[in-house]
Amino acid sequence: MASLQSGKPMTTDGEPLPWMNYPMISFLNERLLENMTVFEYGSGHSTLFLACRVRSVKSVEHDEMWYKKLLQAIPENVELILADADSDGDYCRSIHKTNKIYDIVFVDGEDRLHCMREGFSKLNENGVLILDDSNRPDYEPGFELAAELGYRTLHFEGLKPTDFITDKSTIFYRDNNCFSI
Repeated sequence: MASLQSGKPMTTDGEPLPWMNYPMISFLNERLLENMTVFEYGSGHSTLFLACRVRSVKSVEHDEMWYKKLLQAIPENVELILADADSDGDYCRSIHKTNKIYDIVFVDGEDRLHCMREGFSKLNENGVLILDDSNRPDYEPGFELAAELGYRTLHFEGLKPTDFITDKSTIFYRDNNCFSI
């Protein structure tokens, strides 16, 4: 109810929630660990949610005004990257500028198919990739790529904060992954 009243995804205590469906949020609350590292395509409430639960979050954003607003709200364990939202360009490749590999890559921003491709290449051996709004038909090539790379899928479907529309998020994972699925 707090999300509907405020128009922002949040708990009844005012804590930020990602703009993902509630079953996915519940799963993340159970499985995120404080030693995890995350790269996120598309920053916002999910960035703040993750920052309270993991060791570090690197997040790329394309909207300069939103980027500047978030800079004032993020904790020390978050690094924001500003990149143009070009197709198959700086935005999707920004993950390579960090010279790190990650436990989790969230894809919830621009140029998602290219972000998935680049994100898979920067996961550690136990890493998982999460695609929000995975019910969109345009993302089918990303599912095909994941299968070619040996990833399986786990889908979560339900309502999102501030919305009455059912949506789907998907976790792409392999054996011995950081979520123990």
